[in-house]
Amino acid sequence: MNGHTNQTARCGRDPLQFISRIIKGAVVGVGAILPGISGGVLSVVFGIYRPLMEFLAHPVKEFKRKAWFFLPILIGFALGILGLARVVDWLFRESPVPAVWLFSGLVIGTLPALWREAGQQGRGRFAWLAMAIAIVLTALWMYLVSSMESGGEGALVTSNVWWWLVCGVLWGMGMVVPGMSPSSIFIFLGLYQPMTAGISQLDVGVVLPLLVGLVATVALLSRGMGWLLKRHYAVALHAIFGIVIASTAAILPFGQGTMDAGSIALYAACFIVGCAIAYGMERMRKVLEDRGEVD
Repeated sequence: MNGHTNQTARCGRDPLQFISRIIKGAVVGVGAILPGISGGVLSVVFGIYRPLMEFLAHPVKEFKRKAWFFLPILIGFALGILGLARVVDWLFRESPVPAVWLFSGLVIGTLPALWREAGQQGRGRFAWLAMAIAIVLTALWMYLVSSMESGGEGALVTSNVWWWLVCGVLWGMGMVVPGMSPSSIFIFLGLYQPMTAGISQLDVGVVLPLLVGLVATVALLSRGMGWLLKRHYAVALHAIFGIVIASTAAILPFGQGTMDAGSIALYAACFIVGCAIAYGMERMRKVLEDRGEVD
């Protein structure tokens, strides 16, 4: 442990490593905000997840040794989120239905990789049960939210500080739980575009509750998630897979927008591009793992 920590500290003060960690933080930030791309998985790939969990387990003890390690990552993370939030905000304002098809492709394109990852330690009956329960509970929750907010015709909740706090909690779960991408839930609730708009404009009323929910969730769940993945990996990952399945099915925009031949072709193209981006991200992850290019 000490050797790993000392190596982390030395690498953190190297200028090239500093720049490298800014880039990695930016990619993780992009993954945190893009539907289907898990910030937690990217943190694992780039060697950030383990030091982060160690830091959160003993924050006072580890702060002095790891502050320099996390500084460039935090800078990159903020740059990645702010930069992409502007693009996403514009996309949802100008072409909302193609944007949802694009992001649906991003999510669905990650499912094969997430399924393989979930089965790395087998698929016992408790894993299947956890997945089934997760699908049912997620679908039920989305149905109830939809019914309460819009008479059952797709949820468009009224954004307020409490909903932004909930989004922050879900976002934090996406950082702590590798493989979980909560953006599909944000899209279903009708909060994704307002959230990215608020982030891009640095709206305190949006950013502050998001950060409170995110930081509190990461701090509270980090120890428990580490224990759960170590003791019940298959059950945890299959439950995550169930959440992703149910939340993705809820956002598919069938019957929405113009339905002429040209529009349908555009929607199909957006969906395929989303799947291709997800496939490319998975290939990049595999290449980095095979080369051992993680810290």
